[in-house]
Amino acid sequence: MGLPLRFGKSDRARFERFNIVFAILLAGWVPSILMLGVSYTILTKTLETKILRDRQTFVQLIAHLVADDLSGKSTIIEYYQTLPDVAKILTNPDPVPSAQQWLGQTFFSHPRIDGMFITDADGRLIASVPSNPNLVGKDFDSSLWRRGAMSAQGAFVSAVHPRETDQRIATDVVGAVRLPDGRVVGFLGVSVLVERIGRRLSAIGFADQSVCQVLDQNGAALFTRDFEANPGLHSVAGDNLIREIRNDKTGHFESNGNIYSFNPIESTGWTAVVRQPRKVAYQPVEDLLSKMTVLAAWMIVLTGIFAWLGAKFYRRQTEAARRIEREVIFNDKILANMPSGIALVDPASRTFLQANEAFAQMAKRFGGWPGKKDIHDATYDEVKIAPAEALEKVLRFGAPFQLIEEAFTDTNGQTRFVNVNLLRLQGSQQTIQGVLYLVEDKTRDVTLRQELINANAAKDQFLALLSHELRNPLSPVIAMVGELEALSADTPEVRRALEVIRRNVELEA
Repeated sequence: MGLPLRFGKSDRARFERFNIVFAILLAGWVPSILMLGVSYTILTKTLETKILRDRQTFVQLIAHLVADDLSGKSTIIEYYQTLPDVAKILTNPDPVPSAQQWLGQTFFSHPRIDGMFITDADGRLIASVPSNPNLVGKDFDSSLWRRGAMSAQGAFVSAVHPRETDQRIATDVVGAVRLPDGRVVGFLGVSVLVERIGRRLSAIGFADQSVCQVLDQNGAALFTRDFEANPGLHSVAGDNLIREIRNDKTGHFESNGNIYSFNPIESTGWTAVVRQPRKVAYQPVEDLLSKMTVLAAWMIVLTGIFAWLGAKFYRRQTEAARRIEREVIFNDKILANMPSGIALVDPASRTFLQANEAFAQMAKRFGGWPGKKDIHDATYDEVKIAPAEALEKVLRFGAPFQLIEEAFTDTNGQTRFVNVNLLRLQGSQQTIQGVLYLVEDKTRDVTLRQELINANAAKDQFLALLSHELRNPLSPVIAMVGELEALSADTPEVRRALEVIRRNVELEA
């Protein structure tokens, strides 16, 4: 007959301790191993993808800055190339004097361009700023832009080159001047120095060991490492780089241990490129993996603090996710939350296609809009900030309308000083897209300026009063010193004392 199994208290306690230790070890080892596996596979891939996406967003920003700079010049050309005065100059039998005079007047009204020129239909120079009489009648680098300007609807951005007038590296933004029958009678262009574009890009903060470059349509690099104009435009490395870019469709590729992220610059044929060593670009991933490995080792050895370390890690990840979410929401809502009022007026219905909250509030406070309906249902005439006829003038002539520190009375009876701007927006086909309506409250600036003027006047009044009060009592003192000098005994000590008194009283006066 077998004996029944019996467990003593010590055996039961040992068994429970074993279960607890096994549970703690299991709770520590399994998450640690899983965490390491996920970190070296899925998380690594995810973070590298996120880094590449962020790099792509950054290079898109650079491309947008360059495109915005050049599109401003294109807008100038697209405006002037349709003016009848320009076509009249080019059809003149002797266009050189009138063209040079017109350029001299027009160039200085656009401070962000570095040169301007007019050529005939064959690309021969008629007039330019800066001017060079020796180049008049000669081909003005027309091989770089003539064909593109002929086929472009608006302005054409050429490849960079040393410009003829002074050999500085520049690009030309050129538009064809056509008669009503479509015949090309000449070309109008502006030149933009590469160094101007470089100065704007140099203000951007780049990541560690990141190098920004812009390639034109021929693969020529615009800048040196310090964003100075690159005198050696073409190189074997640049040709290989543009070849890789044209073959790649993802927006980034790796070559010689570097990651290249690129994005085309709109309407130019240029490409913005950011290069960074792969090791530096993915260093955050490597740092994270090393930390995760150390963390897993400590979790295996010190399972007792696993919960604390795990909670800290997940809390950090949650905070990072929330921070990213907040940044995304901020970027989406930045226009809506700007302090300046911004709206877009439809040219046909005169209603507001878009308007941020600041514009709606200004329309309620001092624009006479009752605000009983949505601002998008209101019309331009219902918001009485800009004059009614201003919109018609902007739409008809295209000239911007501006009011500087215009006084308005708000619903509380207070005077508000406002800057108002109306700008016509046109598409690539010269179609009017709408009118940009900008309202900026300058009440605080005007109030501070008036306070400074009043304070300065009070200061001047105080100094005048102080000067008057000091001079009056000193005059009789000087007179009495004169009498003492006439009546006193002729002794050196007394004379010297009176001279000291007179000199210091006169100095005070």
